[in-house]
Amino acid sequence: MKYLHRAVAFLLLSLAWVADGLADTAEFQASISRLDGLLQASRREPAVWANQFVQDHVALDRVTQATFGGYLEVSLETYDDLLSGPRFHRLIAHYRDRLATAFQAKLQADLANLLANPALHGLKLENITTEGSRGQANVHALFPDGHVSLLANLIRSGKTWKIATLKIASRSVSTHYRHLYKKTIAEHYSLPVLEAQMAERDYVVLDDFTATWDGHQPMDWGAWKEKDRVKPMLYRIEQHDERHYLTARDSTYSVIVGKFVQWNPRQYPIMTWCWRANALPPGGNEFLDDTNDSAAGIYVIFSQNFLGIPKQLKYVWSTTLPEGTVGRRDKIFRPWFYVVESGKNKLGQWAFETVDLEKHHKDKLGGQPAERTIGLGLLTDANSTRSYAEAYYADMRAWTRDALDSGRVTDHCGGLPRQLARNARDSKPGSAYSAEE
Repeated sequence: MKYLHRAVAFLLLSLAWVADGLADTAEFQASISRLDGLLQASRREPAVWANQFVQDHVALDRVTQATFGGYLEVSLETYDDLLSGPRFHRLIAHYRDRLATAFQAKLQADLANLLANPALHGLKLENITTEGSRGQANVHALFPDGHVSLLANLIRSGKTWKIATLKIASRSVSTHYRHLYKKTIAEHYSLPVLEAQMAERDYVVLDDFTATWDGHQPMDWGAWKEKDRVKPMLYRIEQHDERHYLTARDSTYSVIVGKFVQWNPRQYPIMTWCWRANALPPGGNEFLDDTNDSAAGIYVIFSQNFLGIPKQLKYVWSTTLPEGTVGRRDKIFRPWFYVVESGKNKLGQWAFETVDLEKHHKDKLGGQPAERTIGLGLLTDANSTRSYAEAYYADMRAWTRDALDSGRVTDHCGGLPRQLARNARDSKPGSAYSAEE
């Protein structure tokens, strides 16, 4: 599809001049004569122009639906059993907004890059028809070695005409983008993966907790074990300026909260996160049944074996075990754990962690991980020691190995609050600890 995006750029620029009364084809044709001057101006500030045009003149909901179809609903269907009906429907709506926002940014970035290309030198309107709130434009975009035909279906929204569908040389633009992300769509990888690819980032934001309002339970996390769904879920979101983080406390309940997030740990094998322990369960020792408590723990669930048992690893902030300890309790199907923080040395401070999931999977679970993870789990618990534990979690990401090798994986815990209540008992009324969902 040579010149695909260049042709798109020309058509979009011409339409942008006819925001008012576009049903008047004479005005549409007049806009063509002004195109050369407009194009020259756009090259001076292509990003500004592209952002404004896509925002004003693309029917984003229609183009997004045409491109991605039911991908989002299929990728989230595993939540149907984990979340209550109202929470599940809120989650779907939130993720639809996120997908549209990410796709809008991609369209804007592509258009901005193409506006600066000098190969475009003309646009010829072959015909335009309008009937009521719908229209169609047939345009030839001119290039040094010939022209490319564009067919745009338009809808009228208020006083503005917007592109609902667009074909270039008989191929749909939505088909082009769908092909570009076909593996992500076909494998039903989670939206954060698609967001990373559209933004051309070398990391996936597994969760930064911005989906949930301050003081509420995390939107896309729920009690992982069915027996825990009748217990209080003492996990809440708090916010400091633009940064969100999850607060967790426990004394008797020990509830693992889980999130379905599917990514390829071979493509993104390096995981990073920020966490902070404010209260350690005294004597916590992850090897022993009667002291098996951790201030903070993160599970990575890679896949399941033939018995349906999760193949998983756990990363913990231990009270007593030294940093670097690797082990598991002497019981069947207990997960391997890695101690990445220990004791009181960093108590009350945010710590940045980096782990190599692919290496740890090979070392303890054998071979390479499956190409599609199941999800993540979080656990702050103090039930075994009959004490109290409190921790905070923020900004979990998965990176490419090249990002690590090239030094692009850096501490991203900046901006998280230094001053927090010492423990939940000191929290003020209205904090996450007293908020209702």
